[in-house]
Amino acid sequence: MQENDEKQLTGYPSIDKPWLKYYTEEAINGKLPECSIYEYMYENNKDYPRDIALNYYGRKITYAELFANIDKTAKAFQAIGVKEGEIVTVALPSIPEALYVVYALNKIGAVANMIHLLAGKNEIIGYLNEVKSRVAVIFDKTMDILGEGIKETSVKQAIVVTAASSLPFGLKLAYSLKSKSPVCKGIYRKWEDFIKGGEHTELKPYKKDCHTMAIISHTGGTTGEPKGVMCSDVSVNALIYQLVCNFEYSRQGVSLVCLPPFVNYSLIDAMLAMLYIGFEVALIPQYIPDKFKEYIKKYKPYVVSSIPAYWEAILKIPQIEKTDMSCLKYSYYGGEAMSSEKENKVSKLLIKCGARGELCKGLGSTEMMAAASQTYADCNEGNSAGVPLVWVNCKIVEPDTTDELSYNQDGEICFSGPTLMMGYYEKPSATDEVVKVHKEGVRWLHTGDIGHIDENGVIYVTGRIKRIIMTKGSDGQVTKIFPDRIEKAVCANQSVELCCVIGVPDDKRINYPKAFVVLKQGVNESDTTKQSIIDTCKSVLPDYMIPDEIEFRSDLPRTPRGKVDYRALEG
Repeated sequence: MQENDEKQLTGYPSIDKPWLKYYTEEAINGKLPECSIYEYMYENNKDYPRDIALNYYGRKITYAELFANIDKTAKAFQAIGVKEGEIVTVALPSIPEALYVVYALNKIGAVANMIHLLAGKNEIIGYLNEVKSRVAVIFDKTMDILGEGIKETSVKQAIVVTAASSLPFGLKLAYSLKSKSPVCKGIYRKWEDFIKGGEHTELKPYKKDCHTMAIISHTGGTTGEPKGVMCSDVSVNALIYQLVCNFEYSRQGVSLVCLPPFVNYSLIDAMLAMLYIGFEVALIPQYIPDKFKEYIKKYKPYVVSSIPAYWEAILKIPQIEKTDMSCLKYSYYGGEAMSSEKENKVSKLLIKCGARGELCKGLGSTEMMAAASQTYADCNEGNSAGVPLVWVNCKIVEPDTTDELSYNQDGEICFSGPTLMMGYYEKPSATDEVVKVHKEGVRWLHTGDIGHIDENGVIYVTGRIKRIIMTKGSDGQVTKIFPDRIEKAVCANQSVELCCVIGVPDDKRINYPKAFVVLKQGVNESDTTKQSIIDTCKSVLPDYMIPDEIEFRSDLPRTPRGKVDYRALEG
């Protein structure tokens, strides 16, 4: 870690950048890659053809085989006329074909539009028509959802992939006995036939402009309609560069993939970044948190990037404390916040099992490719979101303005840097709502998160602008409620496992806060428990933020990305 030079602070984090003390001079002054996503990965691995790139249920695919399969896929795309700049929609789980497709499209200059493979029929149709995809690569389960609905889209050819295509022979045979091969006719075409169709095609060399669109990812949709985030090669590669600059590793460590590739956090952090550094990526198309102990024993991962719900699940696995986790160096969570209590419990369990580091986390968004900040061993406080990545700048502004605040002052968290999205696909007005050009002429993402930065450059998130609830206090004055703040207060009660707060429309108060609460195992859903929660809230919250209503639930609904779906509760 580099020591900061003695200098007079200006009082503004975006100018002082105190977080740079956590990075080396090499990381700070290094040159960001100016190449395609495929080229970045290929150049760093071409001299290690025998190293393992992918592990799919025990079938180990070398880097030489990865390159060959990418080329086969690229030739097959060119054989059906996919051109540079064309947008191909991809709806696949974490299987080898998903990576062949993303890299192949990138190699020939096309764009991968990554969507949820099990979204509803109408939503999938909407995704396809939004980008006018002529070609789609979809999972067989996606085909079952779409059916004849594919005729309502712009798609002329839908390539269907099953989970069995890359399985080891024995598992493939067992799979074929249990599951019928999809019947592909009309627009639908089997993956194997698609690949054969490109066998006699000569792969045309193409030099991609790395500043153009490479991937379209989609926002989670919990704050409105999902939007397509346009990601360039340089933005994706800039994130990869920053993720690994403080990462201690040797080639052939293992990255365990817990989330599907339509989530940037998974695609870039757990897959593309790890392949860039020559890791073995263990692909699990249907991750089951309760099997974490089995995954550790089978794959011996060096790094695991997951979400709070999955990490919390391991606390309930019988005899998990007897599992040898000495292989595990880096454990991350992202996607949403985790209580300090739960984070501490998971960290203690990991260390007890021999893991070489505590649970770490970061703050980010699809609009910044994924992570924009992350914690390191010496800045990993339970209630923090770490420090900005080395090439990311951060400032706190007065909400609804571009005026920067000083240290330890709460305001809206803004990020800028090379990982900032190009914009939302064909939604310039939506882009302008969140990306603002500040007076120094720099584009900044206004995240909608409320928080502050301390003198060490550590970010603390204290609320969320986009979940503001308007209400009236007892004095009749209109004021704002931040649901996150109430949720933290409720979760501070020792009886509470999980909480989500919504606003309930009310003639007198505009809205009043209602808390949906999941209690810890063994706690009774009683009036006494409710009063205990109210008393906890009263000790830390103003009167107008005390929940008027508490409803106990056995569980809370979640979005496809694993976040608590407060909109479902509002409905």
